[in-house]
Order: sequence, then structure tokens, then C-alpha cells
Amino acid sequence: MTAATSAPLAVIVTKADGNVTRIGPIPTQDVAEAIHASLSRPTTIPEQAAATAEVARFAPEQPHLPLLDAEIETVVELIDHPEQGVEAPYPNLWDRLVAQHGLETADALFKAALTARQTCRKVPQEAAGPNAARAQADARFDHALRELLTENTGPGGISPAALDATLATIRRLADAWAQERQHPGAEA
Repeated sequence: MTAATSAPLAVIVTKADGNVTRIGPIPTQDVAEAIHASLSRPTTIPEQAAATAEVARFAPEQPHLPLLDAEIETVVELIDHPEQGVEAPYPNLWDRLVAQHGLETADALFKAALTARQTCRKVPQEAAGPNAARAQADARFDHALRELLTENTGPGGISPAALDATLATIRRLADAWAQERQHPGAEA
């Protein structure tokens, strides 16, 4: 492919068993080449090492996996998908995220998505009690804060224990604030 190509592109991955995975449409040559380079890098993972990748014109009549947004919701939605998730054949969700967004971003997205999934799974169990509305509100609050904190941490991220401790402190402060608003002058 030449650098002057203006038509949408795709990266075509051919596995050792002959199965083909197409990724696209990819809007620019530089993005296609970056994805190709990542999916073609030397590795000791047998499935990946036996695969080949090439950049080609996007063929709308063929099935393609779409480019992935660097969003927690995208990862949560696809993590268990049989054809794209983490247990899917190469190139799976992880491989595609790394190819498109880099290792650091992919790692942060996965950590945040796993945390979000864990929080969402806790809601039905907590909601069974008499404080169902409070438990659901707490889960939504925790989920939003986890996203905010995860997005705003440094390259090393935030440990699950530190995140849980921070959320507990924020909740305690929010409860104290709410109490103070309801009963001005009362100590929380």
C-alpha cells in the first residue's frame, strides 16, 4: 500500500490454521501501519507467532472487527465476547487494544474495566436487602468515582486496595456532608 491511499484500509490477520480476521475500516495509513506493526511484532506466543498480518484496502462486503474505542464501557462489553473477548482467538480484545492504543492505555483500560465489572456484579446481591435503592446508588457512585480515579492516576495506576480505601473515605465524607446538609450544626 502506498502512503497516498485515501480509501479506508484494513489489517488482515491470517492465522496458521488459515482462518482470517479482518480489522477495519481504518481511516489512515499511519494508523493501519501502527496496528500492523503491533500485530506483527516478534513474540513467543505460538498462536501470534504463527500468524501473518497485512494492510489492505477495506472490503465492505467482508466481515471486519471494528476499531475499538479507548473506553471502559467498550472493554466491559467485549471482555467475555466469544469472538472478540480475552479468551477469543488471536487477535483478541487485548491484542487489538494494544495495537490501537498502546500497552499503557490497554493496561489501564483493562484494570478499570475489571473493577467496573466487579462493582456491577455486586449490585444485585446488595440490592436484595431493605436498602436496595441506597445500594444501587452506592454502586453507581462507586463506579463513577472508580472511572474518575482510574482515568486520573499516573502511569503506575492505582492499586485496588488504595482505590477501595479512597472510595470508602469519599463515601464517609459524602455521608457526613449529606448529614450536615440535613441537620445544620450537627456533628457527623
